[in-house]
Amino acid sequence: MLAEGEYLRLSEELNALDYLEKAVAFVRSAISNPVDWKWVVLALHGSIYGFMICSLKGTDPSRVINRTKRGDRLTDFGEALRRCQDPAWMNMTYHSQPLTVSGEQKRALDYIHEEFRNRFIHYQPCLWSIELNGLPGILAHGFDIARFLSIETGNCVHLTAEECKKIDQLVGEAKGVLASI
Repeated sequence: MLAEGEYLRLSEELNALDYLEKAVAFVRSAISNPVDWKWVVLALHGSIYGFMICSLKGTDPSRVINRTKRGDRLTDFGEALRRCQDPAWMNMTYHSQPLTVSGEQKRALDYIHEEFRNRFIHYQPCLWSIELNGLPGILAHGFDIARFLSIETGNCVHLTAEECKKIDQLVGEAKGVLASI
């Protein structure tokens, strides 16, 4: 039973970290339950997107909000990715670094976002077979990007040293499991 006055409190950083934790848990379980690969993709995507928003936001949430005729909208995934690679957006402090994405990492992000996440979220009736052979390599790139965005950009200013250490450990664990598959 929930006690009165109990609340769930989330910040952008804690939300992205929670997604990362779930992605790692699903990596572990996907070995014996293949449908969990879907949840790895969804959680990893949420983590990457969340850490992109945190990196772009710094201490000013208005940097990630777009004003439209239909109301305020969070910067979408593609635009957030573009901005995270742009020094004009990312250089907020002396320690700030923009995201540099290799060709292979860009292809992995495209797969994670377009081919998998969007098709899972906007699922249309069909029989869809996903070859699992290349998936661990694609996801390993995604975990590297989540780690860089959260720790290396220098812009996720609300993450504690303990949370950064946890991110590092989670990414290491996920990549270790993926490499062993």
